[in-house]
This record gives sequence, C-alpha cells and structure tokens, in this order.
Amino acid sequence: MICLNCGRKLKSIASREAGYGPVCYRKMFGTSLRSSRKDSISETTDTPYYNIPGQMTMDEYLQTVSE
Repeated sequence: MICLNCGRKLKSIASREAGYGPVCYRKMFGTSLRSSRKDSISETTDTPYYNIPGQMTMDEYLQTVSE
C-alpha cells in the first residue's frame, strides 16, 4: 500500500490503516499518527449523549418494530 499524499510505500500497520505515512499524516492533520489513534480509541468509549427533540428511545423503537 502507498501513501495517499506522497505515494511512498507504507511500512507500519498504523500507517496502512490511516493511508498516510507519519510525516504526511502530521502535515495533513496537524497531529501525529500515534496520538490520533489513542484519541479515536477514547472517543468510542466516551460516547456523548445528545438530547435531540423528537428522537426516539430504544424502547419506543422496539415497540414500533414489534407492532
């Protein structure tokens, strides 16, 4: 696999998953590849709750599906 920005061959697994080498990733996104992976892991565990008007709860949804 090659970097989407410069076309160089990607060697590490993290770079292959991101699609960019570490230098290009830092240039594109302003952060290192390693720190962004840690941030993305914490985002999945700390999901914020948003109260959106008209939003259904899971119980309400399951009632409509079972009817």
